[in-house]
Amino acid sequence: MRIFTSLTFILSASIATAQPILPDESLSAAQMRLSALPAPSANEQFALGAVGFLRGIEKTLQFRWQRNMAIKDFDLPVLRLPVPPNPNARPFEAGMITELFENLRDDMAVSQAALDAVSGEVGVEIDLAALWFDINMNQQRDAGEGVVEFGLAAMMSRQQLLEMQAQGASPMLVRFDSADVAWLTAYTHLLSGLSEMVIAFDPTEAIARVLDTNQQMMDLMGSDRPTSRFNAMAGNWVDRFAMVYGALNQQPKAENTRAARRHFLAMIAQNKIFWAGVAGETDNRREWIPNASQTAALGFTMPEGVAEAWQAILADGEKLLNGELLVSYWRLAPVGGVNIKALFEDPPVVDIVDWVQGAGLLPYLERGPTVSSQNLRRFERMLLGDAVLFALLFN
Repeated sequence: MRIFTSLTFILSASIATAQPILPDESLSAAQMRLSALPAPSANEQFALGAVGFLRGIEKTLQFRWQRNMAIKDFDLPVLRLPVPPNPNARPFEAGMITELFENLRDDMAVSQAALDAVSGEVGVEIDLAALWFDINMNQQRDAGEGVVEFGLAAMMSRQQLLEMQAQGASPMLVRFDSADVAWLTAYTHLLSGLSEMVIAFDPTEAIARVLDTNQQMMDLMGSDRPTSRFNAMAGNWVDRFAMVYGALNQQPKAENTRAARRHFLAMIAQNKIFWAGVAGETDNRREWIPNASQTAALGFTMPEGVAEAWQAILADGEKLLNGELLVSYWRLAPVGGVNIKALFEDPPVVDIVDWVQGAGLLPYLERGPTVSSQNLRRFERMLLGDAVLFALLFN
């Protein structure tokens, strides 16, 4: 189970309103109902933004289900989430990856607009087990479409679940408050930024080339079958590498990389609002991400100082995006490195050989202070094997 799978669906806790989501109500129906409210409360406005976020995720799952896009080895948002097989799928086409991320970016913009309109205090609770994704688009909840079934329980150990159940509490009941509006907004910007980067390096042509080449070789084989062990073991990996390399080794679209940088900076800004809000909380009511005096509703423990350590990492990221710190480059160490802001603002072709040798990065190399790995190492030491989990949780 991938951590992002669990994390994505924990977000569904945000679908909580003064008028609870109706039994068996789909996300599309909830979005329509909430959008029609003439004067939504702060809770209802928050719910509209959260439903919009989840609806965007659901639409990527539906898009992939319609085309049997069960992609397992690309570490990109939403592509790693599992989808069931579709016996009547549409043929896969090279442009579908870019189309999926264009749709996701647009759906995140809808969610952002709704969350930006939240005015007033937010405080809502919901049992996550009541929520589901209509992956196969049949307007009913089927096995494997529930939040818990989809991987939410992976956030907690079996022992933690049993202990909470023994205490008579629902292990999936979470209360979201005003600080969490910024947390969810930050996630919409994260997915928006990542989507813009995929669009900037549009992989359509590279995918089409690989698919066409494979088809021509199949035609050459005719009724015979390849006997190469290397083909059986690594053929799919070679194809994926060719797709990624082909996408990167082209001139990216600057308008999209610049938009991605803006989204990543907005994500960091919203995180600052979130952590400031969490630090000022004095209650302890089924917290999503707790401060030092609170308890997490889902049972995980926040080591002392981990929130501060994560914010130090975000501060490093902000300085990188603004060009105030550089990424160390082996041929300039210790006096300089790569200006990340310049890469986003005037993006070059990503030629692996030229980047390693230096010719492809020369216009972006500068003398100046470089980012240290000290904050990241501190964060990892605090969390041992759970560092990636908490990084995704915090975004």
